[in-house]
Amino acid sequence: MVALIVLNWHHVDFAGVVLAGLVAGYVMAVAGIWAGRVPGLAALDIADFGRRYMVSDRPSAWFFGLAAHLANSVLLTLLWASAILPNLSWPLWLAGSAFGLFLSLGLAGVLIAPMSGLGFMGRHTGSASFALTSVLVHLLWGLLIGSIYVPR
Repeated sequence: MVALIVLNWHHVDFAGVVLAGLVAGYVMAVAGIWAGRVPGLAALDIADFGRRYMVSDRPSAWFFGLAAHLANSVLLTLLWASAILPNLSWPLWLAGSAFGLFLSLGLAGVLIAPMSGLGFMGRHTGSASFALTSVLVHLLWGLLIGSIYVPR
Protein backbone atom coordinates (compact mmCIF):
# COMPACT_ATOMS: atom_id res chain seq x y z
CA MET A 1 0.00 0.00 0.00
CA VAL A 2 1.38 3.39 -0.98
CA ALA A 3 0.75 6.32 1.34
CA LEU A 4 -0.01 9.66 -0.25
CA ILE A 5 1.81 12.54 1.41
CA VAL A 6 -0.04 15.85 1.54
CA LEU A 7 1.58 18.82 3.24
CA ASN A 8 -0.44 21.68 4.68
CA TRP A 9 0.45 25.27 3.90
CA HIS A 10 2.54 25.51 7.07
CA HIS A 11 4.85 22.76 5.81
CA VAL A 12 5.53 24.23 2.39
CA ASP A 13 7.46 27.42 1.75
CA PHE A 14 4.29 29.48 1.37
CA ALA A 15 6.12 32.67 0.35
CA GLY A 16 7.94 30.60 -2.28
CA VAL A 17 4.62 29.21 -3.50
CA VAL A 18 3.17 32.72 -3.87
CA LEU A 19 6.29 34.03 -5.61
CA ALA A 20 6.55 31.08 -8.00
CA GLY A 21 2.81 31.18 -8.74
CA LEU A 22 2.72 34.92 -9.45
CA VAL A 23 5.88 34.95 -11.58
CA ALA A 24 4.90 31.86 -13.55
CA GLY A 25 1.32 33.06 -14.03
CA TYR A 26 2.45 36.48 -15.24
CA VAL A 27 5.13 35.11 -17.58
CA MET A 28 2.61 32.62 -18.95
CA ALA A 29 0.09 35.39 -19.63
CA VAL A 30 2.68 37.54 -21.43
CA ALA A 31 4.06 34.56 -23.38
CA GLY A 32 0.52 33.70 -24.46
CA ILE A 33 0.06 37.15 -25.95
CA TRP A 34 3.49 37.15 -27.61
CA ALA A 35 2.98 33.64 -29.01
CA GLY A 36 0.95 35.11 -31.87
CA ARG A 37 4.21 36.49 -33.31
CA VAL A 38 5.62 32.96 -33.71
CA PRO A 39 4.64 31.12 -36.91
CA GLY A 40 2.38 28.16 -36.11
CA LEU A 41 1.30 29.48 -32.73
CA ALA A 42 -1.76 31.51 -31.74
CA ALA A 43 -1.98 34.53 -29.47
CA LEU A 44 -3.65 33.60 -26.18
CA ASP A 45 -5.00 36.45 -24.11
CA ILE A 46 -5.44 34.59 -20.86
CA ALA A 47 -7.04 37.56 -19.12
CA ASP A 48 -9.63 37.70 -21.91
CA PHE A 49 -10.45 34.03 -21.34
CA GLY A 50 -11.12 34.92 -17.72
CA ARG A 51 -13.40 37.72 -18.90
CA ARG A 52 -15.25 35.27 -21.15
CA TYR A 53 -15.89 32.58 -18.58
CA MET A 54 -16.96 35.24 -16.07
CA VAL A 55 -19.45 36.28 -18.78
CA SER A 56 -18.84 39.96 -18.53
CA ASP A 57 -18.23 42.65 -21.12
CA ARG A 58 -17.39 45.44 -18.70
CA PRO A 59 -13.96 46.99 -19.31
CA SER A 60 -12.89 45.94 -15.81
CA ALA A 61 -13.58 42.27 -16.61
CA TRP A 62 -10.19 41.90 -18.35
CA PHE A 63 -8.41 42.94 -15.13
CA PHE A 64 -10.54 40.53 -13.10
CA GLY A 65 -9.67 37.83 -15.63
CA LEU A 66 -5.96 38.51 -15.13
CA ALA A 67 -6.38 38.61 -11.34
CA ALA A 68 -8.28 35.31 -11.45
CA HIS A 69 -5.51 33.77 -13.58
CA LEU A 70 -2.82 34.90 -11.13
CA ALA A 71 -4.84 33.68 -8.12
CA ASN A 72 -5.40 30.32 -9.84
CA SER A 73 -1.68 30.16 -10.59
CA VAL A 74 -0.83 30.58 -6.90
CA LEU A 75 -3.48 28.03 -5.84
CA LEU A 76 -2.30 25.48 -8.41
CA THR A 77 1.30 26.04 -7.34
CA LEU A 78 0.20 25.36 -3.74
CA LEU A 79 -1.52 22.15 -4.89
CA TRP A 80 1.65 21.09 -6.72
CA ALA A 81 3.96 21.93 -3.79
CA SER A 82 1.76 20.32 -1.14
CA ALA A 83 0.25 17.24 -2.81
CA ILE A 84 2.22 16.37 -5.93
CA LEU A 85 5.83 17.31 -5.25
CA PRO A 86 6.13 15.40 -1.93
CA ASN A 87 5.09 12.20 -3.72
CA LEU A 88 7.56 12.41 -6.60
CA SER A 89 11.30 11.96 -6.59
CA TRP A 90 11.66 13.74 -9.93
CA PRO A 91 13.73 16.86 -10.46
CA LEU A 92 11.65 19.96 -9.64
CA TRP A 93 11.73 21.32 -13.21
CA LEU A 94 10.44 17.99 -14.55
CA ALA A 95 7.71 17.64 -11.90
CA GLY A 96 6.58 21.21 -12.61
CA SER A 97 6.62 20.67 -16.38
CA ALA A 98 4.59 17.46 -16.06
CA PHE A 99 2.03 19.26 -13.90
CA GLY A 100 1.87 22.09 -16.45
CA LEU A 101 1.27 19.56 -19.22
CA PHE A 102 -1.48 17.91 -17.17
CA LEU A 103 -3.11 21.31 -16.59
CA SER A 104 -2.98 22.20 -20.29
CA LEU A 105 -4.88 19.05 -21.17
CA GLY A 106 -6.98 18.47 -18.06
CA LEU A 107 -7.95 21.95 -16.94
CA ALA A 108 -7.39 24.42 -19.76
CA GLY A 109 -8.36 22.09 -22.60
CA VAL A 110 -11.33 20.37 -20.99
CA LEU A 111 -12.77 23.17 -18.83
CA ILE A 112 -11.51 26.69 -19.63
CA ALA A 113 -11.43 26.55 -23.45
CA PRO A 114 -14.97 25.12 -23.69
CA MET A 115 -16.29 27.63 -21.11
CA SER A 116 -14.74 30.39 -23.23
CA GLY A 117 -16.61 29.17 -26.32
CA LEU A 118 -13.62 27.55 -28.03
CA GLY A 119 -14.53 23.90 -27.51
CA PHE A 120 -12.30 21.07 -26.29
CA MET A 121 -8.65 22.17 -26.66
CA GLY A 122 -9.82 25.06 -28.85
CA ARG A 123 -11.31 22.77 -31.48
CA HIS A 124 -13.73 25.47 -32.64
CA THR A 125 -10.81 27.63 -33.78
CA GLY A 126 -10.34 25.28 -36.74
CA SER A 127 -6.58 25.03 -36.18
CA ALA A 128 -4.17 23.14 -33.98
CA SER A 129 -2.33 26.39 -33.22
CA PHE A 130 -4.44 27.15 -30.15
CA ALA A 131 -3.90 23.70 -28.63
CA LEU A 132 -0.17 23.77 -29.35
CA THR A 133 0.22 27.23 -27.86
CA SER A 134 -1.81 26.26 -24.79
CA VAL A 135 0.38 23.21 -24.19
CA LEU A 136 3.58 25.26 -24.63
CA VAL A 137 2.60 28.11 -22.30
CA HIS A 138 1.46 25.61 -19.65
CA LEU A 139 4.77 23.75 -20.00
CA LEU A 140 6.54 27.10 -19.55
CA TRP A 141 4.42 27.76 -16.45
CA GLY A 142 5.32 24.36 -15.01
CA LEU A 143 8.99 24.78 -15.81
CA LEU A 144 8.95 28.13 -14.02
CA ILE A 145 7.25 26.88 -10.85
CA GLY A 146 9.69 23.97 -10.80
CA SER A 147 12.63 26.33 -11.24
CA ILE A 148 11.54 29.04 -8.80
CA TYR A 149 9.99 27.08 -5.93
CA VAL A 150 12.41 25.60 -3.41
CA PRO A 151 10.89 23.11 -0.94
CA ARG A 152 11.73 23.41 2.75
